[in-house]
Amino acid sequence: MRRKATSLVALIAGFGVSANALAADVAMPAKVAPAQPAIQTWTFSLTPYFWATSLTGSTTVKGRTVDVDAGFFDILEHTQFPKGLLQLAAFGEARYGRFGLLTDVTYIKLGLGASLERSRQVDELGFSVGASAGLTIQMIIAEMSAAYEIAQWSGLTSPNSNTAFDLYAGGRLWWQHADGQIAVSGTVNISDLTFSRSGVLSAKGDVTWVDPLVGARLRHQFAPGWNLAISGDIGGFGAASFRGRPLPR
Repeated sequence: MRRKATSLVALIAGFGVSANALAADVAMPAKVAPAQPAIQTWTFSLTPYFWATSLTGSTTVKGRTVDVDAGFFDILEHTQFPKGLLQLAAFGEARYGRFGLLTDVTYIKLGLGASLERSRQVDELGFSVGASAGLTIQMIIAEMSAAYEIAQWSGLTSPNSNTAFDLYAGGRLWWQHADGQIAVSGTVNISDLTFSRSGVLSAKGDVTWVDPLVGARLRHQFAPGWNLAISGDIGGFGAASFRGRPLPR
């Protein structure tokens, strides 16, 4: 009888251990605290860039108007860096969630010049004529606007990509300064006598105005640090405010 009792106690003890182990296996997992949403903060970016500048229009000096039609490569051919061609441009953005502040500043200085000289000698009579012309244009374009993100899509081109569409509105300041010069000189030689005469025509002036603008922008982030932005805007609306001294006519 003692052996049977011992066997029964051992069986009950073994059953109890198995029951405890089973209970431990099917126990409910501990609750995990939900992840806290990321705290929004201001982010800032600055992007330098370069303009391929061209000129189309006309310039007037002392009542004489000359048409100007110079492409980017023409300007490079007739200018000397950095005196003749200087450009500084950068786009900055401060962003907080869906809201953004945009600024875009561009400074351009173009110096164009050309000269011509002709001479002729007939027996003891000789004469020469020289002419040179120079035009310097400086321009500042400064834009300030506020943007709001109205739509966003994730994973369009890759799992880590992000696309957003913004609307923005603000103002754009324009400042232009032009300085034009035309120099003409002539010399006549008669035997040992020399007669020379020269003259310079010059004029300069500046003009400033501000345009309101509205626009839209599509932003796409391929990966952190690699972004593409396409934007377009319209301005003016007949509400431009003119200041400063107009360019001479």
